[in-house]
Amino acid sequence: MLADPNHARRPALPGIRRRIVAALLCAPLLLCPALATVTPATAATGTFVGSVDTATNDDTVGLHVAPATSSILRLNEDLKLSVTITNDSATAIPAGNIDIFLAERALTSSTDLDDWLASDEDDDTGSDLMTSVPLTVPVQANSTVTVAVTVPNAALGLFEWSPWGPRGIAASLNTDDSVRASSRSTFVWYPDASVQQPPVVTPVSLAVAMPITTPANSTGLISAEDLAAYTASSGILTRQLDGVLNRPVAIAVDPMIIASIRVLGTSAPESAITWLNRLDLAENDIFPLGYADSDPSLAVQAGSSSPLSPTSLTFATDPALFVPTEPTAAPEPEGSAVDPGAPTSSDAPAVPDQPTGENPVPTLDQLLAWDYTSTSIAWPADDAVAQADLSAFATAGLTTTLLSSGNVTLDDPDVTTSTTVDLGSNELGLVADAGISEAMRSAVMATTDDDWRGYMAELSSQIAVVAAANPDQAHTLLATLDRGWPPTAARLAQTIDALSALPWYSATTLTAAAAAPVSTDVTFRPQAEPSSSVDLASRLIAREAEIVSFSTALADPSAVTAPNRLAVLALLATSWRTDPDDWRTAVDDNLATSAEVLRSVTVSTKGPINVVGSKVDIPVTLNNALGQAVTVRVQVVPSNGRLVVGNDVEAVIDASSAKTVSIPVTAAVGNGAVSLRVTLFTPSGAELGQPSLISVNVRADWEGIGSRIFAALVVLFFGFGVWRNIVHRRRDRSQEAEADADPLDSDPALTPPAVADDVPPAPRG
Repeated sequence: MLADPNHARRPALPGIRRRIVAALLCAPLLLCPALATVTPATAATGTFVGSVDTATNDDTVGLHVAPATSSILRLNEDLKLSVTITNDSATAIPAGNIDIFLAERALTSSTDLDDWLASDEDDDTGSDLMTSVPLTVPVQANSTVTVAVTVPNAALGLFEWSPWGPRGIAASLNTDDSVRASSRSTFVWYPDASVQQPPVVTPVSLAVAMPITTPANSTGLISAEDLAAYTASSGILTRQLDGVLNRPVAIAVDPMIIASIRVLGTSAPESAITWLNRLDLAENDIFPLGYADSDPSLAVQAGSSSPLSPTSLTFATDPALFVPTEPTAAPEPEGSAVDPGAPTSSDAPAVPDQPTGENPVPTLDQLLAWDYTSTSIAWPADDAVAQADLSAFATAGLTTTLLSSGNVTLDDPDVTTSTTVDLGSNELGLVADAGISEAMRSAVMATTDDDWRGYMAELSSQIAVVAAANPDQAHTLLATLDRGWPPTAARLAQTIDALSALPWYSATTLTAAAAAPVSTDVTFRPQAEPSSSVDLASRLIAREAEIVSFSTALADPSAVTAPNRLAVLALLATSWRTDPDDWRTAVDDNLATSAEVLRSVTVSTKGPINVVGSKVDIPVTLNNALGQAVTVRVQVVPSNGRLVVGNDVEAVIDASSAKTVSIPVTAAVGNGAVSLRVTLFTPSGAELGQPSLISVNVRADWEGIGSRIFAALVVLFFGFGVWRNIVHRRRDRSQEAEADADPLDSDPALTPPAVADDVPPAPRG
């Protein structure tokens, strides 16, 4: 760390001279051996508080140092520290020493402060040894002990003329002439209690924003069981609301929570309704996150033209759970006199925001309605906003974007600027201070008092370094909490309340922060979501486009598109960033489910089909696996010219049923195999699924051959009949001719004897 060129900001008497002065001031202690013993009243004490937990055996040793009480150190006060030793190794740590160091130079900028806290050096480079406390007993394996250490104010070398601000402290555990572990922390030197002229301080106006969210899900709605758990006395929603309710914190609430409670109607858990009523009575600034806390930057970078929002919740509402409210009649005036202009029961207004009439089911707007302080704020994930995202946000009415420090560039990294940044085109950015936000997030999530005190010391130092660097200049900063959930509501409230005790802190609202002067030495730095995340999100966006196209064939498109949109929003939630493997699994499951929807209308006819006529109707069976009717247009295209197909056929397939349609075809020249490609389209022209192939065997000449054979048979049949008739007639005529002949000619016995020609005939009479 480089020395601060401004000597007014450096501690008095650095280096050797400070050690000499400190030694002279500590001379009385050296003359009294009794004061140098390790007791609670000594100048440097090493009292063991005791074992507090048991750790796993991973061969590590940890050390943590933090102020034991307040992070503020005033004039003539001793520095009280708490040093925690964690021995996760398999062997005991032998008796040694805990050395306490003070940073040689003041931490006069955020960069100095960050460098000090981030350093992992195990020596005392850049710092002065203030005291060394012996360990009287070994630290046993798999155990943790806490040592209380007091550094007398005389050993600090800080006086009333020492400039106020953060100071760095370090602790190291030394055994067998080696450093086993080290730790660093800070405190704030603020000698206002005993001096006639206290430090000139312009408090930093700090706005705090906290998201109220629930664990990630893949449906976009919270079940009644989960709501009951989340809003129970120790549930995550209760802890979040308890920690910030009516405190100087802006609440960014997930609209999914509000909608999930309201959509349950009378079946909503009582604890959830109570939670919602408490939120309604909160005095905090409240603005909405994206639905399901979906990341607007991820949606835009994945191909969406703007941040996504729900389209309908009708599919999730049960009319039986909503009781219609009758219109409230205006009270009639007493007595017989009636004001002609007074409203009657027929024209009295309904109770506001309550469903009335025959359809009690609330609309989407009613389910999402809330009295927000602002609805123009976008809060994407940290360090993930691209340049094109800003215009997409503005198009959706989100003209203010909460940015993390990685999305901006400072002209001078050592100078802290206000939170507001001009993003162009009447768009405003509110930049969260990285150091303050990180320290506050850690303090809120701390599980032990020692951890919390250490993070609070860092948090107070992060704010103090801004106020001390420019004491006459007002600063408005923003701190943001992440999408996590504090282990207890008390820890969240404790952190926020502790800030109010800092003289260099002043609470402000998010609205006031947005109205602060715009920083001129800060520029927007485009960032991008991880490529793997964008790839997965792009698949979701593309699949949704397919679902929307598919839905135009449905009798009720929103029954399919609305739940799919909620699922997409839920899968774009920022909370998935902490668990990418589970997110990938959830996305794959969603894509598989939506693919089944796209395949729900299919062609079941496979063939082969024999076509033996010149004009026939081919039956094609269509299946609908959805729970609603589907209207499709059937297009059939042959693979070659042996068949000519007629016009497309439109059909309506009832819910969960099959239907057979007839496709007219005409056989052309030639015989052979033909593949019919059957494609289903929506009435709007969108293709449904993949085309199906039906094999057809064409025997177009069979009809001509059959006709000729039939004609020949007919000719033969009738020819045989004619021949038979002719034969019969000839035979009949022959028989008739024989019958008509003389019987004598037919019988010789009856033939009379011959008579001579010269014999005269016998006389007559």
